[in-house]
Amino acid sequence: MNRPPRITLTRMSVPYALWALHFVALYSLQGLACAQQLWRDRVGGLELMTWVLWALTALVLAAIAFEARRAWQIRRALTVSDQTGRADHERRHFLVTLTLLGAAVSALGVVFTASPLAMLPTCA
Repeated sequence: MNRPPRITLTRMSVPYALWALHFVALYSLQGLACAQQLWRDRVGGLELMTWVLWALTALVLAAIAFEARRAWQIRRALTVSDQTGRADHERRHFLVTLTLLGAAVSALGVVFTASPLAMLPTCA
């Protein structure tokens, strides 16, 4: 019997960890830019630090989307799988749904955390 892929607690927590790391990195780099004048040169109308922070944000959002896609693939595999162990199947389906919702919340958190980049200069 071919079992669908498993969802683990580690995989469930990856989007939250990415959000937390993004938060720490964003505000740490922002503080370095203001305190030590790190990457304050202008490139394309914006400071280099702003470009770096936007790139970091895009990278984290892509990683969260990748984790959500993996969870979605597991969900699809569960949908077409044999349901011989009904309780185990329901538990896996629940964990995958939680992972997808966690990825959505984490993506919104990253966007919310990065929104001052669009509205304020680096050391406002």
